Amino acid sequence: MTLIQKIQQQNNLTQQDINEFIQTLINPDIENEEKASLLSEYTNRPLNQVEVTYLVQAMIQTMYPVQPVYPEAMCVCGTGGDNSNSFNISTTVSFVVAAANVNVLKHGNKSITSASGSSDLLNKMGIAATHVPDVEGRMNETGLAFLNATDTYPVMKHIQPIRKMMDGPTIFNILGPMIHPYKLDYQVVGVYNPDFVKAMAETLYDLKRKRAIVLHGANGMDEATLSGYNLIYEVNQETGVTSYYLNAEDVGLKPAANGTLRGGTPAENLEITLDILTGKDHSSKRDVVVLNAGIALYVSEKADSIKEGVQLAQQLIDDGKAFEQYKKTGGQVYDHIG
Repeated sequence: MTLIQKIQQQNNLTQQDINEFIQTLINPDIENEEKASLLSEYTNRPLNQVEVTYLVQAMIQTMYPVQPVYPEAMCVCGTGGDNSNSFNISTTVSFVVAAANVNVLKHGNKSITSASGSSDLLNKMGIAATHVPDVEGRMNETGLAFLNATDTYPVMKHIQPIRKMMDGPTIFNILGPMIHPYKLDYQVVGVYNPDFVKAMAETLYDLKRKRAIVLHGANGMDEATLSGYNLIYEVNQETGVTSYYLNAEDVGLKPAANGTLRGGTPAENLEITLDILTGKDHSSKRDVVVLNAGIALYVSEKADSIKEGVQLAQQLIDDGKAFEQYKKTGGQVYDHIG
């Protein structure tokens, strides 16, 4: 039976099958049309949590047979694929969280499904991605490093063209946040599809994250939002995986529609981020940043609850520490910033 027949017909693929699937997709000698057919068939399968763990492990193994470690490192990211055209929330959150002395290793990429991915915004900021061999020095200096997936996983250059051939998200939107090159202690992942949240949380548990939250934002976003109840799956290596809902009003924030969070080009998103970090913006855009930062500060054990994390995030912005972290990381300051 061929691999594509197995994908089409078998409910459960073995780890060997999954390894073959990944090796096929990264093989430069196989035509993109064949890869696209394979990827499409797999993406359309019902999600299988054990297979997700195999997929993540297989992708990591292509580059990191032994993952590097930086103590108490965290990543905050979304899967993309929600078609919300929001500004770069998780990138902005990274500066706030790092300002609380959390070791943030933000893993991102050029956007496949929106106008401005994290790498696009960082280019506008003048912040260069950090290469894996340079991470320790960079972290010791600034406490925040941005890693580009095209650098950390050069094998992805064989997969990106296939993803662009396809309409909508693929299985790699789910895998992307979990194939961090570093063996993380803490992680927050936003997911565009609520059907995937539980499986991703269980996979992060399999990957031995000390603490993590996987969430689906109210009304369809891959970030926690202000527009209703956010689905949360919390991972704790000691107690397992638990789930609950979180409303922004529960943590002292005003409700707002997801449409108020729209961004634009990298230049427009840069202005939004700077307005938030400098304290100029007190709109729902700031509130969604402090909500997601509050979740991350709770996960990284800097706050005893998400509500306390939100309060800490607000303080870090109001005290100027978040903007200082932005400048410390190498972010450019433009004339319109007071």
